[in-house]
Amino acid sequence: MTNYSNRLVQKVQSALTKSISEGSVLYTLVMLSKAIQDSCDDHTIKFPVIYFYRDWIVHTSLDYNKQLKKFFEKWDNIIEGIKNGGDKQNFTGASLNSLEISKLFTEMETLGITIGFEQKGEFVIALVNNLIDAPLRWKGKHIKEFRFTYDVERKKSSSSYICHMQIQHITNLWFNGPELHFLTSQ
Repeated sequence: MTNYSNRLVQKVQSALTKSISEGSVLYTLVMLSKAIQDSCDDHTIKFPVIYFYRDWIVHTSLDYNKQLKKFFEKWDNIIEGIKNGGDKQNFTGASLNSLEISKLFTEMETLGITIGFEQKGEFVIALVNNLIDAPLRWKGKHIKEFRFTYDVERKKSSSSYICHMQIQHITNLWFNGPELHFLTSQ
């Protein structure tokens, strides 16, 4: 990495060490993408999840993002499985895996960003809080819009609860996706 890139990574690490909030998550994704662009020619290939989340938060149109296409292809497969008689609960793992949160942290660690287990939980909450204000709209096989929402009653029942996902089918009907949880202790 160049000196410029290293300075950006150090700034991100410092910001995350001080506090993790919606602002610091946005700052992290933007600054890391700048550091990656400066030091790596095939940046969107080596760090697709950082770019996916940065683009999701920052831009209103993501038609150019290849990771978005993969994301919705995974969801099309999930919906096909449910339509073909599968139990929605059986697809919870695949649904949560489509978000690639663990890969996001792996990419950050590759760049030298280290945060602890509890901070990762805080990071996910702040990330989702950013994404609540940024629904994904898509002209796909099954999905018209994908968004995170909070269900206040469910949230009260579990300290690990973050949100549930809602998906708007192309028929304009909404259905609830799985709830997103994180582990509160190791």
